Formats: sequence, C-alpha cells, structure tokens
Amino acid sequence: MISNKTIHAINVCVMLAGQRQSGYLTTTDISPRLRLSVSYLESILKCLKAHDLVLALRGPGGGYMINGDVSRISMWDVACIFEQTRAQAQEAGEDSTYQAYERALEELVIQTLKSSSLSDYADYSAFETNAYAETVGQFKLKPLPLPLIPKAPNSVFQLGMVF
Repeated sequence: MISNKTIHAINVCVMLAGQRQSGYLTTTDISPRLRLSVSYLESILKCLKAHDLVLALRGPGGGYMINGDVSRISMWDVACIFEQTRAQAQEAGEDSTYQAYERALEELVIQTLKSSSLSDYADYSAFETNAYAETVGQFKLKPLPLPLIPKAPNSVFQLGMVF
C-alpha cells in the first residue's frame, strides 16, 4: 500500500520537523542527507506545499519548513497526499478487488499512521547543518589518493651512491 514516494515524503517531513528551530532548509541541504535527487525532492515538496504541510520561501535564506505544530501533524496527513485508499478508488470508479484481509490491513496501516505524529520521530539534534558540512566538505568531493612516493634514486648522484 505505501509507495516509496510516500516513505520519502514522510522522511522529508520528519527531517523538516527536526530542523524547525533552525529555520528553512534548502533542497541542496536535504538531498544528500536523504540520498534523493534534487528534482525528485522538489516534486515531493511541491505536493506537500500544495496541501499546506510545508512552507516555502524563495531567495537567499529561503527554503522549506513545516507549516504548523509538528505534534498535531500525523504521519497519515503526509501519507494521504500520496496514497489512494480503497474508498477513494471506489469513488473514482476503479475496479476494486480487495479481499477482507486487504481491507483490514489497510485500516490497520491507516490507524497506525494516524496515531503517530511527526514530533514522535523528529530528532532535533541529528541534522545540524554545520556538522554535516564539516564532515563532507564544501564541495562534496571524494578524498584525494595518497601521493605515490618513488622507491628509486631521485638523481644521478643518488644512483652513484647505490652502487
């Protein structure tokens, strides 16, 4: 029932909830932490913004922030943006072949997601921007290989001392 996009959206919201006191986060800050491309992340944030779960601010110092009290936003509030339930599928006229156990499983998932809020999972100290920049570096490059030190003589004079 739950797609990867929904899981990524929940992870984004949990990260934004944890960073609420620090201010706005940009997609370039979020992208490497969640290992998502910037364009995919922007598509998720666009949906969240359209449903008023996320605030967006353009320009320098801008970015994204959770809109509202994180203890009042449930995981289901995020998931229902990206997931279609059995009832919605029937209203849309789609052919539904749900069995009794599938209906019960869906209800269990929905109730579980409704019972947990973003604040239950937000770690307010895990995503410090400065600590992340220090460990990865400004340009996010791989470390350089160690220089090769030759084992042979370096000059004609050193060559004469070998023999």
